[in-house]
Amino acid sequence: MQRFTHFAFLTLITFSSGFAQADGLTDLKNALTRLQGTGHLSAELETVTERTRGEDEDKKITKGQVKVWLEDDSQGLQVLYSKAVLSLMETEARLKAEDEEAQTQTLNAIDGINATDLHAMLSASSSLLRNIEQASFIDEKAVDENGQALRLLRFDLPMEFFINDKEIRGYVKKFAATYHIWIDKQGYPQKSRVEFNGKGRAYIFFKITASGSRQTQYQVVDDRLVIVRSEEQNENTSTFGYFSRSGVNTLKIHAREHNSTLANRSQ
Repeated sequence: MQRFTHFAFLTLITFSSGFAQADGLTDLKNALTRLQGTGHLSAELETVTERTRGEDEDKKITKGQVKVWLEDDSQGLQVLYSKAVLSLMETEARLKAEDEEAQTQTLNAIDGINATDLHAMLSASSSLLRNIEQASFIDEKAVDENGQALRLLRFDLPMEFFINDKEIRGYVKKFAATYHIWIDKQGYPQKSRVEFNGKGRAYIFFKITASGSRQTQYQVVDDRLVIVRSEEQNENTSTFGYFSRSGVNTLKIHAREHNSTLANRSQ
């Protein structure tokens, strides 16, 4: 009897350990809690965007592309523009004044750069934790990605994740969104993917169908989590026509010895 009890106890420990190791959501939250560093980080950000409005002969495509330097530490975040970028901005501003249809890729891309998105890229743990708190966990499973053993966590996302305005949410008649996060054995996120689609109607005449996706790749730099690449695609068709937007942000982390003088280099 004593031997059986001892065996049963060991079996219980084994199963309990297995369940603990398989709790990817807990592992992810613990990893994100550890990755809250604010040490110095220097990087080059390249952002490429494309917007399309209308179709066929009415189609208008607006492109954007720029590289900027980022410096982030416990004192705050700085966005540094090289002399070459500043020169392009001035040239494009003159062109725009002469012809409102002029192609101004540098200005278009810079208009899309904001502090909220930059902070989320360079200190990704906080925003990822908030995303998880809003999401509803579905399940996890073991997957193989290019020979690397990962765990895939699946979530559902509420409409509130995408639409803050309560009144606008009232016009949405159909909506679905999923959130996938791939983590390693330690719980560190490797990549994620958000997908959504929905339909809505306001009053009698206005209808809209929208869909989109965002893929993100992460990298651990010292004691912080950084987004090193994100790809976003959104499109909608409404009573007023067709609109789409795509964008790719790529972050190149500099070695520790790099500093803000890099901003003086030509693009």
